[in-house]
Formats: sequence, C-alpha cells, structure tokens
Amino acid sequence: MTISHHLRVALLLDTAINEGGEWTTRRVQRFYRAAGYQVPLRATARKDLHALHMQGHLVLHDDNGRRYYTVNTRKDSV
Repeated sequence: MTISHHLRVALLLDTAINEGGEWTTRRVQRFYRAAGYQVPLRATARKDLHALHMQGHLVLHDDNGRRYYTVNTRKDSV
C-alpha cells in the first residue's frame, strides 16, 4: 500500500508519541513494514525523522556516531 508523505509522517509522529523510546532509521523501517507500507528505503526513514525534528516534534541525539531521535517533551519548544 502506498501512502502520502504527510500521512506517513503523521502516523510516525503518533506512534513515536505513543510508544516513546529511541527512534532510529531501522526502527522506522520496521514500523512502516509492520503497518503494511511499502517504504523500504533507509533514506525515506531518515527524511521522515528529519522532518519531524525540523518541526520540533523530535529531538536528535548523537551518541558517538549513533544517531537517534526521541519525542520532544518540552511543551514550550513546539
């Protein structure tokens, strides 16, 4: 099933908020596959995470080259 970029990112944000934790490109790819979406490219997962980061919904962490995102819980920064 194909899905628009905006809907895909909205679903990712909703899931990240509900599940919490660290979000990597691999985790996003697994989420999309489990949801039945044909989004196999790592670049797509990275782009979606970056979009949510730029909108202020996710916080980027870089731990010695390991990049991951978490939900931004600061209400005044969104």
